[in-house]
Amino acid sequence: MADDPKKQGRDRKFASTQEHEVAYIVKTAKVTRQKALKAIREAGPSRVKVMEYLGKK
Repeated sequence: MADDPKKQGRDRKFASTQEHEVAYIVKTAKVTRQKALKAIREAGPSRVKVMEYLGKK
């Protein structure tokens, strides 16, 4: 955990195919695991682009 909770690390902007990342996208975008994985592969690692790909801005 960071010393200053107001500071956010770079990682928050990226999505990976790690299980906890996929679970976060499934929960927030309300899509299936397969759709989330496809979105990460197609849109790239940017979490914003993944959500845009899924139509959830």
